[in-house]
Amino acid sequence: MKPKAALAAIDALEKSKGWIYITHVMRGEILLSAERMGEKRKMEIDEIHFQRGAIWAAQQLLKMPERLRLRLENEVALGSAKAELKEIENG
Repeated sequence: MKPKAALAAIDALEKSKGWIYITHVMRGEILLSAERMGEKRKMEIDEIHFQRGAIWAAQQLLKMPERLRLRLENEVALGSAKAELKEIENG
């Protein structure tokens, strides 16, 4: 998929009802994991690391469209700059 088309797809994804639902569910899961860590008086270190990892993974999922958008915008800008440079060289 070309960067401009991928950028349009990311925009459509973020506006979709499905993505809105996913973000709602993931935010709830993040909160639930944090509450579990706060409620248990004694947790094994492995369980603490697991809960922290689950929170981190959920946050990364929520940030993915934003991160992809930034990368794609950079690719589009780079492609435009290359095209302009090529036009200058040939013109």
